[in-house]
Amino acid sequence: MENNKLINRSRSRGGLPGFSLVELMVVIGIIGIVLLIAVPNFARMQRQARTRSASQKTAQHFKMLRERAIATGGTYVISFPDQLRYRLHRPDSTTQDFKLNEVAGGKIRLGGVGVSGQPPEASMAAPGVNGIDFPANLLVIDARGGTTSGVLYVTDGIDNYAVGVNRLGKIETYTFVGGMWNP
Repeated sequence: MENNKLINRSRSRGGLPGFSLVELMVVIGIIGIVLLIAVPNFARMQRQARTRSASQKTAQHFKMLRERAIATGGTYVISFPDQLRYRLHRPDSTTQDFKLNEVAGGKIRLGGVGVSGQPPEASMAAPGVNGIDFPANLLVIDARGGTTSGVLYVTDGIDNYAVGVNRLGKIETYTFVGGMWNP
């Protein structure tokens, strides 16, 4: 009796159990709409994560160099030759370049786009043209862990982040959201 009901149902829909072409087209349309909404949001999140990662990894590198300066009793100097990299000058006179986009990919560079105000560690009235706000464009980390105070701005042309360094060597990352720099 149960099998007869199944046979009768399948005969009433054209003879074979399954999905109709209209049902498949509706499902494909819904999937297309979801993709149209999700893909741009995913790309935006990926871009933001790259920029945030570059600023956080730069801050982490500065912290590590401060610890090394204290441990070795040497002075480390970081200069900024262009908008894509910073250069480490070690106490033994060797140098090493670090590219911002090498760590995180994307179009990440030093600078800020459409920002106003500054994080508390800023040393100048306005950020430098290249997004560097350290006296003489140098971050100096001395053997006691003290540093020159300033800010390094990181952007991908849309999102803005900053790495602030105060005189005592405290290093903080900031993001520019809603017209303000937030830790």
